[in-house]
Amino acid sequence: MKKYFSLLMLALCVTGAVFAQNSTPAAAPARPEWEEKALSLPQTKVEFGEDKYQFGQVKTGSTVTHRFTFVNTGAAPLTLTRVKASCGCTTPMYSKEAIQPGKEGFIDVSFNTTGKSGMQTKTVTVSGNFDGLNKILMISGEVLPAEAATDVKSATGTR
Repeated sequence: MKKYFSLLMLALCVTGAVFAQNSTPAAAPARPEWEEKALSLPQTKVEFGEDKYQFGQVKTGSTVTHRFTFVNTGAAPLTLTRVKASCGCTTPMYSKEAIQPGKEGFIDVSFNTTGKSGMQTKTVTVSGNFDGLNKILMISGEVLPAEAATDVKSATGTR
């Protein structure tokens, strides 16, 4: 019995060694294009005027828009390689050209409240050739039913 057990263990060890030699290590996942571009550019620094905006109360069906501004405080041009909203109801528009050192850029975030109600928080992830590669901007507030009190803002526009 010991002899059979020893032979079985030897066979398992040999089989494991053969499989270990034939397996190739998994390749590291490729970086997304926006990240590759950000890392390939000279790195710089950025300062945002704010990273959170509270829009208060609005009636459903309105659109809230807010402009976030930033300054390139580094020595190299700043390029935004991706600006991505957390959902389809939030739309970012932003400076497409490289922002030179000392100059200001912007990201306009619009939130369409149609079909939304209650407290809402939406984010936009900003990526580029700056320290940390990513910055998260947030807008939040409360969306009230259309029949809410008349003192609540219902017009579409920037707040």
